[in-house]
Amino acid sequence: MERVGLADSEWKTGWPVVLASLAGFTLISFYTFSFGAFIAPIEEEFGWSRAQISIGLSVITITAGLLTPLLGWVVDKLGPRRVGLPGAISYALTYGLLGLTTDNIWTWWGIWFLLSFTIIGIKPLVWTTAVASTFQRNRGLALAIALCGGGIASAFGPSASTWAIDQFGWRGAYPFLALSMGAIVIPLLIFGLHSGADKAKRAQKAGAPAQQVRALYGMGWKQAMQSWQFAKLATAAFLFTVAAIGIIPNLMPILVSFDFGRTEAAAIAGVAGLASIMGRLVTGYLLDRLNPNVVAAVVTLIPVASCLLLIAAPGSTVIAVLAVAIIGVSLGSEVDVMAFMAARQFGTLAYGTIFGVISGLWAIATGLGPTLANRIYDVTGGYELALELAIPLFVMTSVLMLSLGRPPEFDIGAAPAEKAA
Repeated sequence: MERVGLADSEWKTGWPVVLASLAGFTLISFYTFSFGAFIAPIEEEFGWSRAQISIGLSVITITAGLLTPLLGWVVDKLGPRRVGLPGAISYALTYGLLGLTTDNIWTWWGIWFLLSFTIIGIKPLVWTTAVASTFQRNRGLALAIALCGGGIASAFGPSASTWAIDQFGWRGAYPFLALSMGAIVIPLLIFGLHSGADKAKRAQKAGAPAQQVRALYGMGWKQAMQSWQFAKLATAAFLFTVAAIGIIPNLMPILVSFDFGRTEAAAIAGVAGLASIMGRLVTGYLLDRLNPNVVAAVVTLIPVASCLLLIAAPGSTVIAVLAVAIIGVSLGSEVDVMAFMAARQFGTLAYGTIFGVISGLWAIATGLGPTLANRIYDVTGGYELALELAIPLFVMTSVLMLSLGRPPEFDIGAAPAEKAA
């Protein structure tokens, strides 16, 4: 009864944080899932190779990846609200600049480089820190609901971007999408982004007793990063992301290369987003109730089935929908699993810094994945080899997640020690 009461209390006070984080995840995920829709029009206008176009995505993810550990430290110091809200406003104002690209490819890469300094403020660790510090009993499910923002972006990003391109051209589509996203997301952040970490920071500054800052507990960042658990978790996040993000943003081009039309390919690609929502919710529920190591190992292994299906029957609509749905389920669980495991293994005291390093590797992998997949396309004329190479990466990720041990038992009611050192 006590557990149920605590969980109910968390939801009564914490649901606005989940809603705001859902909006934040939608915003940060949209540019990745809309990227594939812009490849063909840009390739047609400028004659650039797909690998050259994808370098733009690599620029933003690698630059942001290098800055993410610093972002984690800033989030630990300031709290998610004072980082996420200005970050969302800055990003909404600058995303539309991509429409100003000229036939000099350096302008394309340069705008992505500029975007990397605005997108850093809305990286996943901002939203996971907000949720993880607000929820304890139902942390898995709360993270899962917030992370459904990625599923929303995956479900509607390809089709919305294709529609905007058809209506306004690819140049006009970028500012249209930026303004539309900002008008929806920013008011939700103003309303709901008041997390446990933000409240704890205010309580610490006011000299409140330990029980009022209990949202912050666990290891300092140095202790955490010296552990084998951190090495396993960080490696798993990197490997899985290289494989999965090499496929997901390229679902439209992959399907088009299998002779599907652009509209049909966009619709099939959208299935991944819908499936990811279901995957996140189910995974979040199971993480709170079953052995998280086993749950994580299973959800990071199932994309192998998607790769095998796409390779075996590249022209079948039914098989394509099934394969996209399967990988969508797993993609829907990835961030949830990694964020949950980081909080479970290391606590929330230095969560921003710890998860910031993991997210930095994640961001670098996000940039490498699509570029490698498209380079394979440029060389081989297809994506089959990229799908084949992804399989062992998914298997290694699953083994690493399964090998994580039991977490330490933290004294949640104790006063935080040494802040985040």
